[in-house]
Amino acid sequence: MRIFYSFSVLRGLAMGIFSPIWIIYLVHQGYSLLEIGLLGALFEIAKFIFEVPSGTFADRFGIKVSIVGSFLFSILTWGFFPFIESLIVCIAALVAWALSDSLISGAYETWMSRVAGEEQFGKEIMKNTQLMILTIILGSISSGYLYTVNPYLPFVLVVTVYLVLFVWMLLFVSVPKIDLEQENTSFVHILKSSLKIMMNQRRVFLIVIAGFFTALVYDTISRYWQPYMGEIGVSEKTLGYIFAVAGAISFLLLMLTIRLEKKIEKSPYKALTIVDGLGMVLSIIIATGFRSVGLASVAMVLAMEDIRHPIETSYLNKFFPDSYKTTLFSLNAGVGALGEISSGIIFGLIAAQFGLAITFVAAGLCIAPALIIYSIVPRLKEKTQKDTPAVKTAN
Repeated sequence: MRIFYSFSVLRGLAMGIFSPIWIIYLVHQGYSLLEIGLLGALFEIAKFIFEVPSGTFADRFGIKVSIVGSFLFSILTWGFFPFIESLIVCIAALVAWALSDSLISGAYETWMSRVAGEEQFGKEIMKNTQLMILTIILGSISSGYLYTVNPYLPFVLVVTVYLVLFVWMLLFVSVPKIDLEQENTSFVHILKSSLKIMMNQRRVFLIVIAGFFTALVYDTISRYWQPYMGEIGVSEKTLGYIFAVAGAISFLLLMLTIRLEKKIEKSPYKALTIVDGLGMVLSIIIATGFRSVGLASVAMVLAMEDIRHPIETSYLNKFFPDSYKTTLFSLNAGVGALGEISSGIIFGLIAAQFGLAITFVAAGLCIAPALIIYSIVPRLKEKTQKDTPAVKTAN
């Protein structure tokens, strides 16, 4: 599992550097809140278009090709980003980013599940998330300072990190294959089979639908917390520290989650209810406009999203057969992307018309349907899909 730990460290470092400042960079290039919302919607539309085909691509041609492609497009994304004053360049960067996210979405989790096995997958994905968050903290602490030294410097460093990942994955990493890999199967067949599996599992289907509503909320907070902090008087240097605090909270909560792994495995719906219920309350609290409360609430909401992902992924992994796993994870991510598309359009208009405080209240209320779903799903009775045995590798 060392290869995953190393990759998590590097990916977390890159995310920590760019996440606190990229929206502010858009604002400084003259983009309005509505334009940022629409650009975010464009990003999610592109991601939605790429998501399922990229998962099917990974199932058809191999996980390694998909992940190498993801790192290549990450290099292009952050290489373009310093020049986004041009709308065309901005759109190109966002489309490249969407393709990068789609290519690694599902593929990375499938690779990890093959190496770790179903029994250890939940714990390992939490450990990897924890490591990623630790380096996100380190990156985000330096992010605001680097941005004030030179606005281009963070993006240069991010490109360097992804270049290292690209070369490492391309030349030095082998990914295990399984007998069921879909080498001679059409894209359409893989997609139809994956949709059939998802639709026939009511629990899976409902959890995926819940992801649509939570995506509405977490995407809205992620998109607008930086300009909102500026509105209530928070400096640019402090933005990196907010992200670092969010990472520290996520790290501590993941430590608790790993300790409680067996209980969460038995009752994932309760865990999701607690996480998303807190996300709902905190999203509304952010709107109070009090600086100290706003800072703490933003950090907590960002942490909730980090905690939610491994719980949901570990749950869904039990139902996804390995031969179609990447496509199924991509379908789940595609529904989330659809929620984020809706978020960009709906809450972009609300932000422009009524301000960010009202936007956060409206967004927080959108978690309510997900909480209702979590109360319904445990009552449904159905068997999980049996996964194939884990394939071990020297890495």
